[in-house]
Amino acid sequence: MRVLHVSDWHLGITTYRQDRRPDLEEVLEQTLAHARECKPHLVIHTGDLFHHVRPGLEDVRLACETLRRLSELAPVVVVCGNHDSPAQLRFLDEFVFPGERLHFVDVPRHPRDGGILEFEAGRERARLAAIPFISGERMVEVFEDPKTWMTGYADRVRRIQEALGEGLRDGYQGERDILLFAAHLHVTGAQVTRSERPLHVSDSYAAHAEAIPSVSYAAFGHIHKPQRLPGNQLGWYAGSPVALDFGEEHDQKVMLLIEAAPGRPAQVTDLPYTTTRPLRRVTGTLEELLALTDIGHSLCLATVTTEEPTSGLADSLRAAWPDCTLLEVVEDCAARRVEVLSADHAERDEEAERPMAELFADYLAETGTQIATRGEALAAFERLHAAVEANAAPEFPELAAAEVTL
Repeated sequence: MRVLHVSDWHLGITTYRQDRRPDLEEVLEQTLAHARECKPHLVIHTGDLFHHVRPGLEDVRLACETLRRLSELAPVVVVCGNHDSPAQLRFLDEFVFPGERLHFVDVPRHPRDGGILEFEAGRERARLAAIPFISGERMVEVFEDPKTWMTGYADRVRRIQEALGEGLRDGYQGERDILLFAAHLHVTGAQVTRSERPLHVSDSYAAHAEAIPSVSYAAFGHIHKPQRLPGNQLGWYAGSPVALDFGEEHDQKVMLLIEAAPGRPAQVTDLPYTTTRPLRRVTGTLEELLALTDIGHSLCLATVTTEEPTSGLADSLRAAWPDCTLLEVVEDCAARRVEVLSADHAERDEEAERPMAELFADYLAETGTQIATRGEALAAFERLHAAVEANAAPEFPELAAAEVTL
């Protein structure tokens, strides 16, 4: 049996205010092309169809159209992610795609309540248990009670996984059944990037690898970097199909083809995505950056190193890279850097500290004066400073002549 594992489309996401729809449309077409070529018996999407709980109409349309086209090739199971709305997925399941080969797992379900999905392919049968994202703030009533809900997150998830594992084994036929598990969870030890929600990949939202049920393959979503699951259970995070943030700049994005048979280890093949607009970060002098010839259509962050403040840097780069989308241009100017001094250096500077009058003169030279001349302002400052040093009241004859009282 062939299973296609995809995940974390995040339709509606922007990167540095740049809409990523063109990039996602590109990779979703590649997903369909791979599916037509490998002819899977089942497609599993492990969550985060959308980036926002209330996605835009065009994002919903793109998701539904892509899922419908996939379902024409094989049954499709979509697991709810932490960015998705369970109510919206339930609406899609009940009203948009009723009775079709699309199955949306919006909430955890007990095996006795449909928590085990079955799909047949010839003489083989896939039995799939799925856990959508579990909130740390809500009780999963079909698995928990007020006592167990107050335990740690990992223990809560473990109990749910154990119940689903028992459901997979109940009625298991070793000569024909292939056991599968899908989840949208953070597993301790997984390598995260900067684009996941920080709370939902923290230790307080971590599950343990050893608690995953024993299956032929475990399909996971939530972490955007493609990687094998920590621990001994065979399974993968499929990751996002495009780099969502610069923490994923160098990741090779993939979809996964799993070939599984009863009683044998599954074989996993990654099918790489390509994108016309990769994320790119470059640093150098203006001359060095203008000499780059491989910027292409990338979404680029550029840091330009200069000796003195320089205007027009972004315009120069845009002219040299007409196909590139410049997300941000930062000038790293040597003249504006603050040098951190060592303790010894600071002590030497304190010993050689310039008089206050000289420092004030430099200040006046830089800022100028509004009413008095520079000489008059400096003379008044020197009298004021001398009075402070002598712990005496300052005298300003010019103010007294003008009948102004301090």
